[in-house]
Amino acid sequence: MMSKEGSAIKLIKERSMSIKLNQLRAIHARLTPTHTSYKTIYQELTKRELGLQGERTLDYHLQFLNDDFNIIHDLRMNGINQTFFQIDTLILCPQFISIIEVKNIAGSIHFKQTSGQMIRKLHDRVESLPNPLTQIHRQQIQLQHFLLNHQFPSIPIKTLITFSNPTTLIETDHPSIVRTEFLPSKLEKLQSQFPAKKLKATDLNKLVDCLKNAHVPERTYPLETYSIKPSDLRKGVDCPSCNHPNMTRSKKNGNWYCIRCKHFSKTAHLHAIEQFSTILDKKLTNKEARTYLSIDSRHTAYRLLKEFDGTQ
Repeated sequence: MMSKEGSAIKLIKERSMSIKLNQLRAIHARLTPTHTSYKTIYQELTKRELGLQGERTLDYHLQFLNDDFNIIHDLRMNGINQTFFQIDTLILCPQFISIIEVKNIAGSIHFKQTSGQMIRKLHDRVESLPNPLTQIHRQQIQLQHFLLNHQFPSIPIKTLITFSNPTTLIETDHPSIVRTEFLPSKLEKLQSQFPAKKLKATDLNKLVDCLKNAHVPERTYPLETYSIKPSDLRKGVDCPSCNHPNMTRSKKNGNWYCIRCKHFSKTAHLHAIEQFSTILDKKLTNKEARTYLSIDSRHTAYRLLKEFDGTQ
C-alpha cells in the first residue's frame, strides 16, 4: 500500500476474508430455499457482503495516508470479564490511536443525541438501526483496558465512524462521523491537533507486535447457530459452467459430466470439497467426502481429498 507521497504505508495486518462470510456463502449455495433458515442466511449474507464492500472502499482511501500511520485490520482480542472485542481497522501513529468502524448503508442517516438512536430513512421507510457510536465506544474502553494491562504509555484513542456509500446522506455534525473519502484528511488533521508524540518508535513497534500477538482468530459454528443439520445441506458436485447440481462422475476417466449443459470437468469436485470444508470449519473425513460428494468408493474419496489438499 502506497501513501500519497509514494512511500510505503505500514500495513501491519491485512484484512482477511471473514470466515463467517465464506461459511454463509457456502451454506447459501447448499441450502434449499424452502429451509426455515434460508431467509435468515440470505439476510445475514447480504449484510456481510455490503460490509465487505465498505471495507474495500475504506482500504482504497487509506492508501492516501502519510507514512506515519500503521494500519492493523481485523483484530479480535480478549477483553474485560472473559469477553472478546473486535476492531475492524486500527490506525496507530506516535500521537494517537484511532479505531475505525466502516458502515455501508444507503439512505438518509440521522443520529439522535438524546436517545442514542441511529435513524435510517430509505424509500419512504423509517427504521432504527444499531448505533455504531455505542459499539465503538465499547471498543475504546476495551482497548484502553488492554493498553493499561500491558503497561503502555497513555495515548489518546479517537473513535471514527465512516460511511462508505457515496449516496448516503449523513444528517449530523458529530465529530466522530466522517465520509470515507475524507478519512485520510480527518486523520491527518487529528495528527496536527495532537502534536505531542506519546509513543516513541520503540514503544510503537512494541505495541504493534503486542496487538498482533494478542489476536485470537474466531471460530464459528453456523450450522448450530442457524439450526441447520448437516443432512439439510444439498449433496453432490455442482457444474462449474451452469451451476446445475449433481454432476455424474465417470469411473473410466474420472471426469465430471453435467446433464444440462453437457460440460465436462476434471476438477469440479474441488469447489464442492471447499464448500463443505468451509461450512464445517475442518478437513473432511473420507466418510464425509463420500457422503457430501455422493460417491461410493473410499479409494476415490481419498484421491479427491488428496487433490484438494494439493491445491491449497
